[in-house]
Parts: sequence; C-alpha cells; structure tokens
Amino acid sequence: MNIYTYKGRNRQGKTVSGELTAASAEDAASQLLHRGIVPLSVKSQDRLFGLGKLEELLGGTPPKPEHIVLFCRQMQTLVRSRVPMNRAIRGVQGGVSNKMLYNALTQISDGLEAGKDLSACLADHPKMFSRLFVNMVKVGEQTGRLEEAFGQLYRYLELDYTTRKQIRSAMQYPLFILSGMGVAMFVMTYYVLPNFFEFFASLKMELPWQTRILINVSHFVVDYWYLLFLAASGLVWGFKNYVQTPEGELWWGGMKLQLPVVGSIIKRGTLARFARAFAMGIRSGVPILAVLESVSQAVDNRFVASKIREIMWSIERGETLVQATYATGIFPPLVVQMIAVGEETGSIEQTMTDVAQFYEQEVEYSVKNLSSAIEPLITVMMGLMVMVLAMGVFVPLWDMIRGASRQ
Repeated sequence: MNIYTYKGRNRQGKTVSGELTAASAEDAASQLLHRGIVPLSVKSQDRLFGLGKLEELLGGTPPKPEHIVLFCRQMQTLVRSRVPMNRAIRGVQGGVSNKMLYNALTQISDGLEAGKDLSACLADHPKMFSRLFVNMVKVGEQTGRLEEAFGQLYRYLELDYTTRKQIRSAMQYPLFILSGMGVAMFVMTYYVLPNFFEFFASLKMELPWQTRILINVSHFVVDYWYLLFLAASGLVWGFKNYVQTPEGELWWGGMKLQLPVVGSIIKRGTLARFARAFAMGIRSGVPILAVLESVSQAVDNRFVASKIREIMWSIERGETLVQATYATGIFPPLVVQMIAVGEETGSIEQTMTDVAQFYEQEVEYSVKNLSSAIEPLITVMMGLMVMVLAMGVFVPLWDMIRGASRQ
C-alpha cells in the first residue's frame, strides 16, 4: 500500500486536503468519492531513503489497536452521557498517551468546530480509522444511534485485536523453532564438525561420500560464513520489501493461508474477522456493497480482500451473495451454507455473527494446541538432522571400529 496526498472539495464545496493509504491513485480517488470528496489532485508521497519512517519518528508512532479500542469505549460512555461532541473529543484527548492519536484528535476537534461531521473528520485520518470505522460512525450520526455505533465498534475491535494476537502467536512459535534449529545447525557445522574432521584426517582413512559432503559444507561455512550472512540478510530484506508491493502482498496473502499447520489457523482467523465485520456493517444498515468494500480493507489480507472484491463485482452483475461467495472458492462450505440460510431467512447478520464466534473459538483452541500439532513436524526435522550427522560422523567411526576389531 502507498501513501497519497490529496486535495478536493467536500459536499459543502470547501477545499479539503490530507493523506490516505491506497493501492493506486485510482483506488485513492475511489476512496475520496466514497467519502463525498471530489478529488482535485492525488499525488504519491515520496518515501525514498526512509522519509516515511522519519516522519513517523517526528510525528510519533501510529497508535496501537488497544488505543483505538479504548477510544471507542470512552466515546460510547461520553455519548451516552450526552456530552457535546467537541467536549467529548477533548476529554478523550486528555487521557491519550500516543502522540499521533493526540494530534489527530486535535485536528478532529478543530474540524468539528468548523462545522464538519465527526465521520468526515475521522475520514481524514485513514491510518487510524478504517473505512469500516468511518462508515459505522456515519450511520450512527444519520440514525441518531452514535452511542450504539461506538459500542459495536468497541466490541468488534476488541475481538479483532484478540484474533490478531492469536494469529501472531500461531506464527511466532514455528518461527522460533525453525530459528533455533538453524542456529543449532550453524554451531554444529562451524564449531563441532571441524574437530571430528581433523581427527579423521589424522587417521588418513578413506571417508564415505556422506562424510566428504559434510566436510565440504563445513569448510564452506567456516571460510565463507560472511557470504551466508549477507545472502540471508539480502533474502530477508528482499522478502520484506517484496511483500510490501501490491503483487507481493497478494502473493504472500495467499501463501500464508497454505502454510503447514499455521495456515489453517490464519485462514480461520481471517474468516472470523470477515464475518464479524460483515455482520456489524449489515447490523448498522450500511448497504451491502459498501459493507463489502469496507470489509475488504478490514481483513488485512490482500488475497482475501481481492476475493471479497470479486463478490462485490458479482453482486453488481446481479448474482446473489451466496452465489458470489461460492464462486470465489476461498470460503469453506460452512460459511457458504450459513450465508445461504441467512439470505433465505433474512437473518444474515445473526448467521455471520455465529460464523465469527465459531471461527474465533476454533482459532483460540488451535493456538492453545499448536505445540502438540507442530510436534510431528519438529520430530521429523530433528530426525533428519540426526540422520545427516549420523551418516556423516558416526559411519566412519563405525568403519574404524570394525577395522580395528578385525585386526
């Protein structure tokens, strides 16, 4: 995703400006039109030489999800108490520790004083408030149920934050194990094996091919370890930069769902977020196409987001929601069946809430049992390491012992 600065005119004819995150200039213009802003100019911000990071350091780091959750909770309480909106924003601002969020609330307060709606003020800060968030607040303003809107956002963001933490936990454990095994292999190859090979060389015995391979690998690691380090660093750097491009995000979004063991957990967590956000949008009375567009950004997976946009395009062509969902091929039969039941009974909101609860429980259970699920893979990999060492180190030792016993 790229950062774009824009200038445009709002519904009142006033000139507005700001920045937003989008995949392309066309996507940025589409977001502005969705907010009721006619774009006059859309330009990509210069992010060369780490200028984006420098701006973040100068302006503060983006707020954490828990900061936005607390903001929603406080706003719900203040709106329920009928505190004027500008006073409510200033009151919440007084307890904010994040500098970027504090500055954003200052700008929101200034916008309210200038006569703008709260949703329009929030839309000027897309890094902190997603399109789904803004749509929910906008519907709450239009229907006079702003307290309920903030309550729904609070519950949704809290559950979404919990699901994200569970998915990160699912990724961290296998990465930790693989990193530990990589370090162990390096230590064995760099420090331990050379001692064995010096011993074999002193005996001047003919070594089996497995041992000769290990000797060559060990010599390469000892002599050219810095090349391995540079190659590994280059691969990590290249991977991180590639997955930040639109094509890389799309590829990595699909690959994460196919990873052994953790892929299924990530997929269920993503589906839980999709179902929860979809149910919340429908409950608030947002049109289904606007809900799907918002949800496509809420799932935080470009591959799944592309499938959700396929659903939008299919509905625009006249297909039903269940037909469009089934055609993507990414949603399991359970989700498709629940959508079909919801369409038939007119309770799509409740059925999607049930789907979200089901997958959230599945993710929680799977994360708790991740260690037992991944143990077979760890056992196989450890077995391969032992087998390589046994064939390369112990086979010549056994040959030497057998030769000595014959003499």
